[in-house]
Amino acid sequence: MEKRIPTLIFTVFLFLAGLNAQNYNDKKIRLYLWALADSYPEYTEEVPYQQAKDHIASLSEFLLNGMTYGWDFVYTPSDKARGVQEYFECKPRHSFENDRKNIEFDSVHVREDKIFCWVNFVRTKQMELYYKQMSNIKNPRVIGQGKDRVSRGFLGVQEAALNAVKDGVREYYRKIIKNKPKEISGTILIRKVPAVYIDSGHYVVELDFFLQTSKIKEYSQF
Repeated sequence: MEKRIPTLIFTVFLFLAGLNAQNYNDKKIRLYLWALADSYPEYTEEVPYQQAKDHIASLSEFLLNGMTYGWDFVYTPSDKARGVQEYFECKPRHSFENDRKNIEFDSVHVREDKIFCWVNFVRTKQMELYYKQMSNIKNPRVIGQGKDRVSRGFLGVQEAALNAVKDGVREYYRKIIKNKPKEISGTILIRKVPAVYIDSGHYVVELDFFLQTSKIKEYSQF
């Protein structure tokens, strides 16, 4: 996640193809991504749209990590009575570095002001097994939405996605926990491709994910 974070405005719309809406256990993940080609003034004839391609590669790794290994989170709800501010942290459960070589890109092409690309990835047996475990009926399916400024570039896309996780986590636990806990930890696994778009100068990311609770810490006293 920390690699190749651009500072230029980067717009990406993506959708999942070849993965039936009623069958999320298909082995192959296929994404379609595009970026605004004219957002990269460093474009040269020698290396055409290389930055845009690199950014698509980074986004692919980021999303595939969340769809295969998942992300761990720690969440502390705000509590004015105790003077506690909201805290949220979300990190990959596993590095995607060794899996990067298994990502395939095809049909890269430029049309009008955009560069398009298909992204293919085949889940390992371990990934398939983990998906089945996370899709257990005990793990709820949660939807969240997050935003971040377009001016932050790809970092804004990432932050919007993490804010979407926080939004989904916060709203889910608000409904099932009467008294605010001290801390909640758990894991999420993206079950459907995110919706990513721009609205009023902000990236908006909508995530649909499985939520697994690891631990809920209560306050010992008020």
